[in-house]
Amino acid sequence: MNQHESRKVAMQAVFLANQDPELTAAEVEVKTVEMLELQQLSAYSKTLIEGVIANRDQLQSDISSYLKNGWKLERVNAITVAILEIALYEIKDSVEIEPKAAVNEALNLCDEFADPKAKPFVNGVLANFVEK
Repeated sequence: MNQHESRKVAMQAVFLANQDPELTAAEVEVKTVEMLELQQLSAYSKTLIEGVIANRDQLQSDISSYLKNGWKLERVNAITVAILEIALYEIKDSVEIEPKAAVNEALNLCDEFADPKAKPFVNGVLANFVEK
């Protein structure tokens, strides 16, 4: 499984985890393997899932700080939130990918999974975390 495929799996797992925040990373991983009918998760998928779940509160706080006045993260589409969390975790904590590439990967996930209006929104939020 390449890095893009691993990221897609991780995004779906994070989406699942956000639906039931009481789930542990291990439980999310098991459910994701079952749901997507995988043999196993890639090491990179596991890293992303575990990293996002362990840092969820901070990631969501960071994302929320760049939402327009009056907007709350709860109003943002759940798929878009999962994409933002994966990308922001990669920007802040990954040595596997450059921050600008993480933004590009998030935009690719938007093309595959999100509403077309999500792409400029995701780009705008993540641009705040990438050095120019």
